[in-house]
Amino acid sequence: MLPHPYSLGLSIPNFGETAASPAGSLQLLLAKSEVHLWLQVLPPLAELLSQLDLLSHEERQRAERLQRMEDRRRFLGGRLLLRTLLGRYSGLPPRAIPLGYTAAGKPYWPDPPLPLQFNLSHSRERVLVGLMWQARIGVDLEWIRPVPRWPRIARRYFSAAEQARLLACPPAERERVFLELWTQKEALLKAMGVGLAGARAGAGDPCWLTLPLRVAEGYVAAVAMERLEVGGPVPTVQLCQGADLFTPA
Repeated sequence: MLPHPYSLGLSIPNFGETAASPAGSLQLLLAKSEVHLWLQVLPPLAELLSQLDLLSHEERQRAERLQRMEDRRRFLGGRLLLRTLLGRYSGLPPRAIPLGYTAAGKPYWPDPPLPLQFNLSHSRERVLVGLMWQARIGVDLEWIRPVPRWPRIARRYFSAAEQARLLACPPAERERVFLELWTQKEALLKAMGVGLAGARAGAGDPCWLTLPLRVAEGYVAAVAMERLEVGGPVPTVQLCQGADLFTPA
């Protein structure tokens, strides 16, 4: 468990240092004051293709339309992990879970048997899924890499304070700092269910809480969550791990 709140000025908790939940402990109900984050390394594409029967017809068609094998691998890994987790939290077969999509492309569960909110993100070799009770949640994960157009992106989507922070940091750290800020913004947009047109929406709104995460070497991430009770207790965040999540039950 990670105590919150913490600010950008403080050290970011390193999930690699927390105790991992043992595999097989997924059959649980999420406490109202918790956020569960599942970070997994993507298996080879062949292993994912052997589990296509867990996906919907629409998901299989979408995967087939992806020309690059790495894009297909990340999409399949994200959807398979999401369905596996939803199945184990709810007790329903993963393939029986009907997933819909908002206009912004955010997956959701229409009329779920329990009020479980979720979101997912993938980047390079990893996929991240966040789950929360009742309140909306968004997660974003980014592999740290060069971003040649960062000045143009920052001018368009970042606040004046965020742009000033970028310009003030040492050049060697700028790509990491840019992606840290970007993941926080993207996580909030995904939680709210809006696209980049609302890039400055929600900032400073007490109904929303956005936290930076350090999840793995070479990656940055963030989680944004809805505050159903403004001024109430801040949820704790737990990183969960399970070695069997990509293994057919």
